[in-house]
Amino acid sequence: MSKISYLQILGFAALYVVIVFMTAFLGFLAPWAWVFFPLVAALFGALSYYCAAIRWKKFGVGTFLAVALAVFLLAVGECDLSKALLMLLAGVVSDVIRQLIGHTTLRGQSLAYPILSIGVIAWILPLWTRTEWYYQGATAEIGVDYAKGLMMFASPWWLAAVVLMTAVAGFAGILSASKVFKSK
Repeated sequence: MSKISYLQILGFAALYVVIVFMTAFLGFLAPWAWVFFPLVAALFGALSYYCAAIRWKKFGVGTFLAVALAVFLLAVGECDLSKALLMLLAGVVSDVIRQLIGHTTLRGQSLAYPILSIGVIAWILPLWTRTEWYYQGATAEIGVDYAKGLMMFASPWWLAAVVLMTAVAGFAGILSASKVFKSK
């Protein structure tokens, strides 16, 4: 049995948090960039997940990354406890799927990581669950035009589209990450 390098796992968790957080800055470009930043986060965050998962072959990788992201977002005031718990739930479900399918297989990772990726959407979930409040906040923070742009995406159909596209981006990201490491 190989020994887990906890320092490496911590490094990959930190990298995951940085990647997800930095992709959120795309939201300053346009309202659609804010709504769809979880797709970019899923695509680029896959490498750190993959690197952690091939080293930590038991339950907990998704949960640990979700906790790291949620704690960071709570610490910087970017989310509340309910959003953090949704992120954590996605991490736990991700780990359950990985364990059921095969925690040492690419198939297990490629089906588990998209669930973890969907958890990032909790950060912007109030766009769909507290739309008027979200509109007021966006107006105060960035301006009326930006807030109106966000409202174009405030329907349940757009939420479903973002969830689906984020899962697909996560799946593609894991497959890409596995190819990068397979070629080395």
